[in-house]
Order: sequence, then structure tokens, then C-alpha cells
Amino acid sequence: MADDFVTPYANSVFEQPWWLDIVAPGKWGEVFVKEGSEVVGRMPYVIEKGRIVMPPYTQTLGPWIKPEYRSFQAGNAQLSRQKEIISALIDQLPAHKSFKMTFDSANEYILPYRWLGFRYTPQFSYRLCDLSDLDSVYSLFHKTAKKNIRRASGRTHVVAETDPNNVIGQMKKTFSNQKRGLPGGEKNIERIINGAIEHGNGKILTAFDDDGNVHASDFLLFDEQICYDVMGGSDPEFRNSGAASLVFWEAIKSASQTSKAFDFEGSNIEGIENIFRQFGGERVINYAVTKQGFVADCMELAKPRIKKLLGYKN
Repeated sequence: MADDFVTPYANSVFEQPWWLDIVAPGKWGEVFVKEGSEVVGRMPYVIEKGRIVMPPYTQTLGPWIKPEYRSFQAGNAQLSRQKEIISALIDQLPAHKSFKMTFDSANEYILPYRWLGFRYTPQFSYRLCDLSDLDSVYSLFHKTAKKNIRRASGRTHVVAETDPNNVIGQMKKTFSNQKRGLPGGEKNIERIINGAIEHGNGKILTAFDDDGNVHASDFLLFDEQICYDVMGGSDPEFRNSGAASLVFWEAIKSASQTSKAFDFEGSNIEGIENIFRQFGGERVINYAVTKQGFVADCMELAKPRIKKLLGYKN
């Protein structure tokens, strides 16, 4: 599959072949539903050790369905067609032991998966859906976000860069503060960031002070529709500088030059969710869809309690 190939049958940049080649080289495939020669459904997937999984640093995957079948038709005929396409896509997936995928928010009609034996849970993000008027966007920020941006503007400056080391360094500090290890490993993160930047769809923004200290750094992934804040972090030592909020604001301004919307990617960690919420975005629901054995289900249900006992921040 060509690295530079861009498919029109994708809900987001995460479903593009070039991105999947970066995050899951040799591990991904795709299935299609056609009407004659026209593609009306596509579903990319990643399979590892016989399990369909989400690749690293990929917010969503899931079915793309022809937009006409997402729009209302008399008698909800569009839902009947969606159900048929969903079943046909699932039937074509390779044999697998389990299935875990977080669907793009375009997949609102989720009931067919229940009837096919899957279970689903909502996950939330915040999205600024219209970046055409930045003054209007800023006016919707919570006063705390505005205060942090003003404070950080006097103490730090944000620059665009291509070296992933500052992002990785800030992520390590952030996850260490949460008593967690760095997901994916440094080399893998470096490869992902470099691959996206080389493709022209990635950007790093880092906040420095006058002494050269890094306060915060984020990696953005974007296409013409949405810019995603994929990964990043801030130094707990400079938490009160407000730099994390300033980086978000600079990221939003940068996104307005490339994309129609900005997505914070969401978090289940209360403190992080609170920060994202302050920027006034609309809540977006992405459904996590799962099918696995009874033992795996029990282990997954127990995870939050185990993490709490180990001191993880959830």
C-alpha cells in the first residue's frame, strides 16, 4: 500500500493508509462494501496476534459509510442501509480472537453492533468545530483558560519545531507524575511524529522560557477537516506558568490555517478533562466497541479498581 495514498473513504486522518502505515506497519488491512463499482462502506482494521486492536496514538477508526446513508431518509431508510453495510463489513473481517476499536463520532447508529454481539461504551472529547473566527473562539474560553494564556504569554514563547525530543520529554514527565509509564516507547513515538511531519500532516509546538526551559510541548496531527492534539505534556515544575494553555491556544490558531476544526482528543483523567473543557468546545462522543471472551471482560471491568489501588490517576 502506497505511503502517500489518500483515500476518500475515511472519516478522519486516522483512517488514511499513510497514517496506518506509520502506526501499524504490516499489521493493518481494510474491507469494503460496494454497490456495483461504487464503494459505499470501508472499514480499516489493525490485527495483532489474532486480535483486532487500536494502533498507538490513533484516536478513532471504525466504518466509513457513504454520506448519503448518514442523512435522514423517509422511514429512516438510511438506518436500514447502514445496518446492512455494518453487517457486511463485520462479516468480511479476518478471523480474530477479540475486537476492540474506538469508532469515529460519525458512527452514531451503534445499535447494530449490539445485535451482532458487541458491547459499546461512550468516550468523550471536546471539539472546536468552527475556526473561521478566532476572536469568537477565544470569547468562549473559560476565564481560567484566558488567565493562564495571559500569564504564560508574559513568561514563555511558543515555537514550531520538528524535533520530537521535547514532546517525548514532556510526556515522560506528565506520565511519571500520573505514576504511569510512557505508552508505546520513545522510539515508536519518535517514528510516528517524524512520519507525520514528513508527510506534511504533523506539527510540534513547544513553549520555552527565556532561560531555555521547556514548559510544555504538543504534537498535532491534521488534515483539511480536523486538527487533533495527539500527544504532549507539561513539566510539573512549571505547572503554574500557564504554558499548557498557551500551547493549546497557539495550536488552535495554527489549526485555523490548515483545518476547519480542532479536537482535544479527550481524557478520562478528571484534571485533564477539566482543562480541555475550559476551551469551550462541543462534546463529541466516540463509541468504544468491544467483543471478547468472558475472562477478558472481567479483567477489563476490574482494571479501574486495580489502577486505583496502584495509585494511577483515572
